[in-house]
Amino acid sequence: MFRQFNSRFEEKNAQVLGISCDHVNAHRAWTTAMGGLPYPELSDWHPHGKATKDYGLWNEERGVGRRAVFVVDKQGIVRYKETYEPGDIPDPATILAEVDKLG
Repeated sequence: MFRQFNSRFEEKNAQVLGISCDHVNAHRAWTTAMGGLPYPELSDWHPHGKATKDYGLWNEERGVGRRAVFVVDKQGIVRYKETYEPGDIPDPATILAEVDKLG
């Protein structure tokens, strides 16, 4: 979904990153299957889920991270956070509106 909106994020000087606990090889395979992505995909594989845990997104019971979107300002401060249930898709227009609030 963010692929179609990437140029609008770039116009706002915002960087989209995809992060998951999957191994880097799984990222490559998924990115290839998607026909490529215009933004980086990062692996939180080792130590497994460290960033996911640091951001409070680790689901210990299921052993996976929760889907979430963060808007982080240039000083590294999280200004917006939204989590999503499996199958729910973040709305890029909502995220763009949050980026606009940064000025």
